[in-house]
Amino acid sequence: MARRSKLRVGPTLAVGAVTLALCASISLLYVGWQPGTTLSLTGYVAMTVGLLAAVLLGIGIVLLIHHDKHDR
Repeated sequence: MARRSKLRVGPTLAVGAVTLALCASISLLYVGWQPGTTLSLTGYVAMTVGLLAAVLLGIGIVLLIHHDKHDR
């Protein structure tokens, strides 16, 4: 008997939306960046805070998913 795929639509759409947002942000960065410009201290601080927030959010989501899988 053939097994049915457990692929759900919700997670697939979520991954697609995140991929689309990543592509859009990379293209906007490419179009908007001007050669020869440098970042100020405020720019570096903003990039650092944004990077840390993204990493912590990603770690938190992975931990929540991992914790949820062990509860079942």
